[in-house]
Amino acid sequence: MTFMTNTDVRNHTSDRILVLRPIPGKEALTSKGLTDPRLFKGGNALHAFLDTTTLLWKCKFEQGILPDELKVSFTKFSLLLEYVKKYFLKRNIEVTEVVDATT
Repeated sequence: MTFMTNTDVRNHTSDRILVLRPIPGKEALTSKGLTDPRLFKGGNALHAFLDTTTLLWKCKFEQGILPDELKVSFTKFSLLLEYVKKYFLKRNIEVTEVVDATT
């Protein structure tokens, strides 16, 4: 099931920021406790980037350690985006938009 709204990005950069926000009325969770609030306030960001060595899409945080569940690679950005959306939905967080990262 693929559903794209304002997160549909085509022919953009190989480094994209996935903008996250907690689902209204719910507390953002992780398996170890609360999620880093900087993800929602601009102090930290989740990047989806194309690894130029392997040509696979991966995730990384600007600061901090990526959870093991997000240390996976994908052949297409759309597959990565779908996986990340499902991962964060379980934690009461939604991906609201995809923005090209400025270099």
